[in-house]
Amino acid sequence: MQINIGLVKSESQFLLKELKVDSSTIESRVLDTVEIKETNLNLLLYIGQNPPEGLQKTFEDEEKFYPVVGADSLGLDIESFDSLSYEQLCEVYAKINARWLLNNNIKTIEHLYPTITYLKDLWRTDRNAFFEELWFLIKTNLGTLELTAIFHDVRESEGSKNDKPSLSHSFVTGFKSPQIFEGQEKEEQVMKEYENEFGEFFNITEFDSSNGKLVATVQIGLSPILMMAKLKSFNQLQKSILIAIFSGLQTEQ
Repeated sequence: MQINIGLVKSESQFLLKELKVDSSTIESRVLDTVEIKETNLNLLLYIGQNPPEGLQKTFEDEEKFYPVVGADSLGLDIESFDSLSYEQLCEVYAKINARWLLNNNIKTIEHLYPTITYLKDLWRTDRNAFFEELWFLIKTNLGTLELTAIFHDVRESEGSKNDKPSLSHSFVTGFKSPQIFEGQEKEEQVMKEYENEFGEFFNITEFDSSNGKLVATVQIGLSPILMMAKLKSFNQLQKSILIAIFSGLQTEQ
């Protein structure tokens, strides 16, 4: 598991701190700011009261994926940020991320009914879009560093046109944004390992706070979904939001 924190030094460069959680170490790199969008950031800081003028659009686009805040609000400049230890950087991330997640949690609660209605419509009309939207909703409410969901899918036959489609697995995964792939033998095996855990509409089967591993089984109608995430923390409010979302998806249209 890894936490990536960036500090924009200028309009052209940003300093990337890669926090290796398993070894409690840091790797640092200086990158061009055009790489911000392609970097799996979990927090982005900038110097000054406002972002550099040429990066404002980039910041607006990125802040829906992770917190974007001024380093000044934390009493940091480039030199002091660069000198922070692994533990201190983790504290900075935890403090800002908790505030960002709470804001997202409140917004989700306030807009729960239209969100569930929207997801239910996608479930009927566009299953891939449903899983992309669900992935993003979970990511921004839990602050996942990694998130994967394996689900049942229907695969068209590659043979005769008269052959019926076959039931298979697909999975949606990603760090910052979701991508959907056809499941392979690995996904089939993982679903088999947890097949006895399905039945309830939502059930957390594993959560290990020491390594941040969360596994949950979800059932929407007759469709099982296995959710696997890596995250730094998981609280009762976040659990309640997941219960509310998956409970709402069970109700009749």
